[in-house]
Amino acid sequence: MRDVFRIFFSTGWRQQLLILVVLLASGVVEVIGIATLWPIVGLIGGEGMANDHVIDDYVRWGLERVGLPLTIEVLLGVVLAAAIVSFLFGTAGSVFVGRSVANFGTGVRLKVIDALVRARWSYFVAQPVARFTAAINSDAERAGVAFKSAGFCLAGLVQASVLMVMALFVSWPFFLGAIGVTIVLWLAVGRYMRMAKKAGRGKSKHNLALLHSVIDALTNVKALKAMNRHGFIAQTFAIHVDRLRRATRAETYSSSAVRAVQEPLFVILLLGGLYVGHAFLGMDIRVMLGSTLLLKRIADAIGTVRANYQRVLLDRVSYWQLQELISEVRANREDLAQGALPPLPADIRLNGVGFAYPGKQVMENADIVLRAGELTTIIGPSGAGKTTIADLVAGLHRPTEGSIVIGDTPIEALDMAAWRRQLGYIPQDSILFNDTIHNNVTLGDSRIMAADVRAALVAADAWSFVEKLPGQLEFSIGVRGSLLSGGQRQRLAIARALIGDPKLLILDEATSALDHKTAHEIARAARALSGSRTILAITHQALWVDAADSVYEIRDGKVTAADPMPSSA
Repeated sequence: MRDVFRIFFSTGWRQQLLILVVLLASGVVEVIGIATLWPIVGLIGGEGMANDHVIDDYVRWGLERVGLPLTIEVLLGVVLAAAIVSFLFGTAGSVFVGRSVANFGTGVRLKVIDALVRARWSYFVAQPVARFTAAINSDAERAGVAFKSAGFCLAGLVQASVLMVMALFVSWPFFLGAIGVTIVLWLAVGRYMRMAKKAGRGKSKHNLALLHSVIDALTNVKALKAMNRHGFIAQTFAIHVDRLRRATRAETYSSSAVRAVQEPLFVILLLGGLYVGHAFLGMDIRVMLGSTLLLKRIADAIGTVRANYQRVLLDRVSYWQLQELISEVRANREDLAQGALPPLPADIRLNGVGFAYPGKQVMENADIVLRAGELTTIIGPSGAGKTTIADLVAGLHRPTEGSIVIGDTPIEALDMAAWRRQLGYIPQDSILFNDTIHNNVTLGDSRIMAADVRAALVAADAWSFVEKLPGQLEFSIGVRGSLLSGGQRQRLAIARALIGDPKLLILDEATSALDHKTAHEIARAARALSGSRTILAITHQALWVDAADSVYEIRDGKVTAADPMPSSA
């Protein structure tokens, strides 16, 4: 039950306390309505003023305070009014809970996304994509359910507590009996509660594993289909789906079993209580009828607590996983401290730079100069550390030794956000969205006008094919740009990089997946962009050596200068 309180009050306490106060008021009003039944039964039974029970005395006293007579009409009016007011308070409490749940669901997703976009690059690339996808989708959804269930569980506890207080006024044997019924009903479903807790853990675990498989398989589906090995996808999915099915089955069984056990058990306890009350405690008919109604309401409240507590047990894993992920990502937040504005155009110098991942030295004592307005090419075999140089220049990594200087300003003294706004970056695998050319270039930035998009496409040598497409800038390019050729996709990526008029353009293996002719065309287009901006090309292709003003080679962690080759293009 501790998780119920921790989850419900995790986002604050003021509104949550207001919710509980409203629900408490609803329970009190409901008790007034139930209490009024005592004198009603007495009057119907011909007992006159019906004052032989303490509850009768309280009802008569209350009516006298407001100047109303003790008549059947007045008492029925009180019951009706109590039912209406209780409904209004209960509805208000439900509205508050619903609003809190909606705010929680939206807020927790925004927290995850905000933490991710601010995380250090070295942390981000070490995490599986499925973990973040699950957090934003299924985990956030289940965490919202856990939050809502925790609220309704506490609401049920409040109402049960109020009803228990009334049970004490009815008679102390009845009060003890009500406590006994509550304990028996709760213990009877304990095994199924533990089952729900286990099912919740399994469901979260297997859902994440399935998501991992889906992302990995669909990313490689083209190659698998080409080799007629796409059956591997179905086999992998089947394993995780079966495990998820078993966890879901256990969840459903535990919920159904609790309901199946609780209803007949309550009937047995109720009938036994009535017999004991009549045969051994001498309760009159009014107390018997009132007690039956009260006990039923207590059982309903306990059922509410049980059902929602069970839901908390099922979804608590997702809630705490989400909170842990947010804390973890925030702990790996990148420090973008304010500093000097980037002094571009200026030479960029790597002086004796070394970089190492844990357990692996990537480069050491590297001296590189990226001269302003020139195209510098870094060549070397795959895995030699070429991309690491680009990441260091972009400030995504910090060197473990040496320094990077922009003009006369060390990179760590720069305003990093302002520095990156001066960069255009084109990776080997440009991620394009199933959207229009306009939105793929602007990335949804409404401040960028269509004329600016066209200018960027012209600069990237892309307008020649875009103007021939249906709708031109409004042409939808398909999933990952599947309706465009490889060269067209890469030119679109260049236009995206140019839209912010960068002073430094980084091409990281930007033509490695293209045919020789298309790669030459893009290299020529990039060469035409130099002069007004500095260009860094990371590649293992000789054609970029032809286009370069300066060339460096990295091999076995060592960086050496090389001479540009005469152009053969």
